[in-house]
Amino acid sequence: MSDEKQFDLLLYGATGFTGKLIAEYLDKHPELEGRSWAIAGRNDKKLSALQESLSSQGLQRVVCDLDDVAAVDAMVRSARVVITTAGPYSTHNGESLLGACARAGVHYSDLSGEGFWQREMIDAFHDEAISSGAKIVLGGGVDSIPSDLGAHLALQALAFDADEEPEAKITGKYTEYSGSFSGGTIASGKARQAALRSGRLSKEAMDDPCILAPGAQSRPDEELTQDGMPAGFLHKVEAGYGVLLPFFMAKINAPVVRRSLALQGLDGHVSYRECCSPGMWSRISWLYISRGFGVPLGQPINFVPKSGEGPPQWLLKQGAFSVEVTAEASDGRLAKAVVAGKGDPGYGATSKMLGELALCLLLDEQTSPDVAGVLTPATALGDALVDRLNDAQNGEFMQLYSSSEGA
Repeated sequence: MSDEKQFDLLLYGATGFTGKLIAEYLDKHPELEGRSWAIAGRNDKKLSALQESLSSQGLQRVVCDLDDVAAVDAMVRSARVVITTAGPYSTHNGESLLGACARAGVHYSDLSGEGFWQREMIDAFHDEAISSGAKIVLGGGVDSIPSDLGAHLALQALAFDADEEPEAKITGKYTEYSGSFSGGTIASGKARQAALRSGRLSKEAMDDPCILAPGAQSRPDEELTQDGMPAGFLHKVEAGYGVLLPFFMAKINAPVVRRSLALQGLDGHVSYRECCSPGMWSRISWLYISRGFGVPLGQPINFVPKSGEGPPQWLLKQGAFSVEVTAEASDGRLAKAVVAGKGDPGYGATSKMLGELALCLLLDEQTSPDVAGVLTPATALGDALVDRLNDAQNGEFMQLYSSSEGA
C-alpha cells in the first residue's frame, strides 16, 4: 500500500450503535495516539456530534454515501485500513465499499453474517484483492473470530500434518454466550429471507456447509449440515463432549472456519462442526432472571433490538462468551483451545474485536501472514491477532490459549 494516505484507519457506519462503541474504543486506544483516523457515514450532523464527544486529536470525519461510486473510491484511497458496521451489507450496498478496497489494495473488515453475500464477495473480489495486495477479512466480530481462532489454535496445538495423517476432526463447543441478540444480526437474518424470496439466494446455497469455500468438499464419510452437526435438535452424548446442542450462530461461524481450512489446503483432511452445551442456556437464563446482578427491576431490557439499537449498559459489561475447541487426530491425539471474553458478545465484545482486528491490519503487518484476498481472521492475521486480543485491555478482555495431549 502507498505511504501517502490521509488516514491510517477509517471507520464507516460510525454513528450506529456498534459503530459508536468501536469509535469510543479506538478513541481511548494508546496505539492510535499521534495517528490520523476518521469516522465516516452518510449523516454529517450525526458524525459531527460523535466527533465532538470523542477526544482524539487526530480524529476527522468523512461524509460519504455508498451509492456514490466516485465518493467511495476517493474515501477508500485516503485510508490504509477500512472497517465498516453499516449492515445489512447485502441491502446497504456493502459491495461498493468492499470492492473499492479490493481494487485499491486497502485492507478491510466488517461484521457481516450474511453468508450468501460473503460468497458473492468471494466470487467477485478474491482474485482482485490478491492482485492488489488487499486483505479483505470476513467475520470480524464475535461471528466469527472466537470460532475461527479457536480452530486455528487447536489445530496448531495438534501439530496436524495433512501429508502424514489422513484426517482430523474439530469441534467448537460454546459453553457461554450471555447477551442480547444483535439488531444487526436480526436484520441480516431478514436480509437472507428477502434474498431467498427474490431468488438471489437459493435454498441449496443457503444450506451449503461450504458456501464460503467454493469447490471445497467435506470428507466422503461425513454428511454435514451447515453447522456440521447431525440433523435433529438434541444431539447424542459423545465421549468427552457430553450432550451437544445446536448453536444458533453455527450457520454463520462454521462456514468461515471451513473457508480457513480450505484456504490452507486442508479441505478433505479436516472437518469442523459447531455446537453448544446445555450449560450455556442455563447461564443465559440465570443472567436474564437475575437482571444483571441486582439491576433494578424497573430498568428495561431490550433483548431483541432493532438494527442500530443495543442492550443496556449492564449487559454490555456483564455479558460473556466462551468456546472450547477440540481437535482430534485419527491416531487419538487431542488438542484443545479455549477462547473466552467479556462483554455482550454481539456489541461490547464485538466492538473491541473489530477495533483490535483493524489495528492488527494496520500495525502488525510484519508478524501477520503474507497473504491477500478475501480471507478470514485466522488466515489473514493468525497468531498476530491471537496475541493482540490476548493483550487487549491488559489481558482482561479476552483469553485465547491451547493445550495438547498424546494418543
